[in-house]
Amino acid sequence: MNAKCSKCVAFAAAVLSAAYFSGCHKVEETTVTETLAPPTAMTTSEAVPAMATVSESETETVTETEAETAETEPAPRVIVPKLEWTSLDWNKEFMEDTIFVGDSVCRALYVYNDLLTTKQVAATGGAAARNIYDYTFKMENNEFTLREAAEHYKPKVFFLWMGINDINMTERDVYANNLKAIAEDMLSISPESKVVILSMSPTSDYHEWNANERIRDYNAAAKEMCEAIEGEEIYYLDIQDILSDEEGYLLPECDSGDGMHLSQMAYTRLLSYITVAMDVQSEPASESSAESVSEQSAE
Repeated sequence: MNAKCSKCVAFAAAVLSAAYFSGCHKVEETTVTETLAPPTAMTTSEAVPAMATVSESETETVTETEAETAETEPAPRVIVPKLEWTSLDWNKEFMEDTIFVGDSVCRALYVYNDLLTTKQVAATGGAAARNIYDYTFKMENNEFTLREAAEHYKPKVFFLWMGINDINMTERDVYANNLKAIAEDMLSISPESKVVILSMSPTSDYHEWNANERIRDYNAAAKEMCEAIEGEEIYYLDIQDILSDEEGYLLPECDSGDGMHLSQMAYTRLLSYITVAMDVQSEPASESSAESVSEQSAE
């Protein structure tokens, strides 16, 4: 006697998402300090397998490779551009719905012409991951704390870009934990947003106050912190290499003159690189900005 049986095959479905994509015044109360306790690690719930009934012939098409593809994998937390960075064009429309948070290096994003506006930058000299909540920021016609700015704008992406005022004041892990606490705070206020932590930029070979080796060590701590995150829209993007020479020092054309702060060329590189890294098609550069880039390249 021959018996015929139907077979059931369970398929695991997991949806992965990865994001490729001054005056200022101090306020009295500080939320994040250098003694901030490490945040509690977040975890995601496991994907629940979805059951489906298929015919015997359909079952035969399920290969070992397909089964492996269906397995749940951790979402990548370090952004790696899918496209090669070949241009200084950048997407102004995309940047309109972002906020860059940070120190004096970050603040210059709106100091230079044809880059960002005060609406897109909450930054000032002296700001750091350990004290960012001590400040208010002039954004358009308003003066906001960071939390007020997050509530008012709720941008698509927060870029956290700070550290030069942390590396000589806190330990590397404290710096990373403070960044994580800020990122989680921004997401609690604006749940539909993403947070991208940018690495600190390099310094020139003649600059002694913030040694490149220490900067890279603190950047590594921030990267390690992001890699350990599960279930939150917090990512890390390394910008060191696009501003560095072969020895890891700040490129001369990216140096504003003090070995630490950046030139307009450096910010143009940064914004165009972010456009590629976040997987956003850039707009053609305006005639005036293209001329500016050309002049600086000639210098």
